[in-house]
Amino acid sequence: MPDLLAILSNSANSLYAATAMVDIAGNNMDNVNTPGYSRQRVNLASVVPLEVVGGQYYGGGVAIQSIQQSRDNFLESQLPSVFSQHSQYSTQANTLNGLTALNPDQVGNLSNTLSAFYAAARALSQNPGDSGLRQTFVSATQSLATSFNNTSNAIEYSRTATDSQISADATKITTLAANMADLNRRIGMARGTGGEPNDLLDQRQAVQDQLEQLTGATPIVNGNGDISMAMSNGVMLVTGDTSSTLSVRADVTNRGHYVVQYTQPDGSGPYDITLAGGEIGGLIGARDGALNTASTNLDSMAFDFATSVNTIHAAGFALDGTTGRNLFTGLPATSPGAAALVAINAAILANPNLVGAASAAIKVPGDATQLNSLVGTESTNLTTSGKTPAATMQSMVASYGSSVQAASAISSQAKAMHTQLTNMRESVSGVSIDEELITMTKAQRAYQAVAHVITTTNHMLDTLMALK
Repeated sequence: MPDLLAILSNSANSLYAATAMVDIAGNNMDNVNTPGYSRQRVNLASVVPLEVVGGQYYGGGVAIQSIQQSRDNFLESQLPSVFSQHSQYSTQANTLNGLTALNPDQVGNLSNTLSAFYAAARALSQNPGDSGLRQTFVSATQSLATSFNNTSNAIEYSRTATDSQISADATKITTLAANMADLNRRIGMARGTGGEPNDLLDQRQAVQDQLEQLTGATPIVNGNGDISMAMSNGVMLVTGDTSSTLSVRADVTNRGHYVVQYTQPDGSGPYDITLAGGEIGGLIGARDGALNTASTNLDSMAFDFATSVNTIHAAGFALDGTTGRNLFTGLPATSPGAAALVAINAAILANPNLVGAASAAIKVPGDATQLNSLVGTESTNLTTSGKTPAATMQSMVASYGSSVQAASAISSQAKAMHTQLTNMRESVSGVSIDEELITMTKAQRAYQAVAHVITTTNHMLDTLMALK
């Protein structure tokens, strides 16, 4: 049978195990509000006896097998794509929702000023020599041009605002990638000495979560336990203990908006890359998707509308008998940029009598033939859209609204999945004060019991030593 000294040795191990349980439970409660902390637990194992006494196996006590994080690997494997989608579509929806210029309820929107323009033109056609009606028409024309400018500027401002965030994200991603590479190195060194560096694993998991949310990168675990991060385009952001760098440059083919660049760990590059996932993918998707389409459509409408009106107006005669004036100026040679540049002819703005309403000089001031032709453009299809100006505007607003609704719907679905899985993660990995108190109570009781074993064994030793 085991000797008394062996009992004391086993009891000492048991006291150590109970103390470790209290220490880990206390650490868990200390970090109950620490973001990214994963609850730890002490795994105990019965010590296999080294020898058999009298054909019987006597227990060898208890030993700490490991101190392990509470994580569900199956659950964790689903989180990267959910983090990416939630961040991507929520960012895209928020960005698109931020534009109010295409809201049909917006005061002074383009639809209203377009209607006011044609209303003023019809009123003037009833009495083309009336100076008050001419001034009203000129004011309506100026308001329409300004509305084109403001709408274009608002869309472009939304696109430009994403560039600032894309640049900030690229810097943040570079820093996080370097941190993750360093953590891979430190974790590898710690594992070389035995055991799991749980606090470092938590730090790496937090960095991994952020990279997934920002870039949509997918984690890849190698045989050494290092985690590499591969972005949606196949570019490796982190490989073991090395990381890449992201930066931005102005793209002249996209109105100077930023394109993301990638520099390899060895310094080669930078290379232009396309990112489709995470927050940065959502920003690029909104900027170069629905916002860019709205900007392009608006420019086409402004160019076609102003060109068709100018063609008619330039053939008209002003009250002083002159002709050949465009109603709108500032138009580029092609449609890109037209909405931001279109303006009312400064001469007509200064002198409404220069509005070309008549079809011939001898017919002024009572003739409105040319002005009636201008009014006719209200029901004439534009070249690019194949629709009337009002219908083109309605189609543009409806298209953008559909994009916003689609992004918002996907965002809501992604948010629901994100909430469900993060709650499930919290239920597995989060700290429960009640559970930790129960663990501490069990450890306390075990400690008290082992202490009693030690006291009893000590008395037995005293009795043995007293024998003569």
